Amino acid sequence: MVIKVTKIVLALSLLMAIAGFAEEIPYDYNRGLGLLEICSQSPAQSLRLTLPTVIPADIKPGWRTDIRSTWTNVWAKESEFLLDYEMLDTVVALSYGFNTRFGLLVAFQNRNYFGGEMDSLIQGVHDQFGIRQNGRDKVPKDRGVVELFDPQTGENVLEFSAGGLNSNRLCFLLNYNISYGTQTWPSVNLYAVAGYPLKSADIFTDDNQVDVGFGLGAAKRWSKKWYTYGALGFTKFDEREVPALAPGMKPLELEDEQLTGMFSLSWHCTPTFAILAQYLCSGPAVKDIRKLDQPSHEVHLGFKWSTQRHGVVQFGLIENVIVHDNSPDFGLHLGWSYQQ
Repeated sequence: MVIKVTKIVLALSLLMAIAGFAEEIPYDYNRGLGLLEICSQSPAQSLRLTLPTVIPADIKPGWRTDIRSTWTNVWAKESEFLLDYEMLDTVVALSYGFNTRFGLLVAFQNRNYFGGEMDSLIQGVHDQFGIRQNGRDKVPKDRGVVELFDPQTGENVLEFSAGGLNSNRLCFLLNYNISYGTQTWPSVNLYAVAGYPLKSADIFTDDNQVDVGFGLGAAKRWSKKWYTYGALGFTKFDEREVPALAPGMKPLELEDEQLTGMFSLSWHCTPTFAILAQYLCSGPAVKDIRKLDQPSHEVHLGFKWSTQRHGVVQFGLIENVIVHDNSPDFGLHLGWSYQQ
């Protein structure tokens, strides 16, 4: 009898613990204001679909409109290439949440390459803080060019306008919130993305490829002020032909698959204003080109501000770390979203 009572008490205690552990919380309890929605701006990665980072409760019930632009400056000089341009990556998106679990998003993304309007500012900052210019002060400012060299002789074998890399695409995203989480465990979501190019960079021979990706996101509230967010993603690229860009050069080889990872730390100064620091790592996008064939590493620092009546504003700065030649030298990000 004592054993039976003991078993019942233990079972009830376990059920009470589980009930306490699974205490009901709002579906967006662990999200707060969310992360800075910036995908990779690195040179090689930007030629095709760059997987977005989505966390639980990003797509809330009802309609939401998003407009985001990211302006980056790229300077990279190696024995095989020189990249000197700027890119404006603009996204206009419309999403709809059917309920607190399932939602979809359709986006138009345009990437425009042009001459460097940031060159004077960046070179001035480098001079002020004693940072090496790495040769950027030895060429004219405000250029938008890509140059290829013979690595043996250093001879310039090809130069073309960075505008030839202009591209745009339609993206379709489905999101499912697996768990809302608890006060102890994070919320978790799973999402899938497909990108269809309307116009690819001129180096590609075809515009009909469809890239697909899958991601797993998580969000955790640690206190009223501190949140962390994370995402892991996998992208499968459709085959693309890139012919030799100059006589004697071998065709550009692209990676077929890519892994991405993002971590974000958010401090909510108030319920409507948060400061964020993020780290984004994207796997290699091309093969056998020194520096460009390595993962890119991008750091974001910025804020999100909920105006409550007029939507949410986000602003961020972008810097490259670890391998500087395969990620943007500097960037600015600005976005606005409105939930109906």
